[in-house]
Parts: sequence; structure tokens; C-alpha cells
Amino acid sequence: MLAGDHAPPEALGVVKTLMYRPELFGAPFSETLDLAMRGPSEWSAGERELFAAFTSLLNQCHF
Repeated sequence: MLAGDHAPPEALGVVKTLMYRPELFGAPFSETLDLAMRGPSEWSAGERELFAAFTSLLNQCHF
């Protein structure tokens, strides 16, 4: 659940997007993201998370 001080208000928009008609976007996007972040790769899951965080920072995105 996204509630409390640890969740930025912007996070709710992301969750709403994933939950709206999940059969068309939310589920396929989540599966693809999971494969990209946790699937087979020469990079560890931690390295991929770090790359994603740095890219978000460069794009001035909180996620």
C-alpha cells in the first residue's frame, strides 16, 4: 500500500495508471518491466536498479 511518509504523492499516479484497465496496459507493462529488471542479464538486479535511478535523476523524475 502506498501510504505514509515513505510514498511520494506522485506515486499514486503511477499506481492508478497500472491499475486502469490492467489487461491492456498494467499487466503487460509490469511483466515486461519485471523481465527487464530481473530477467537474465550480465548486470545484477542491483546494477539495473542503479541505472534506472540514475536515469530518473537525469530526467528529473522522482521514480
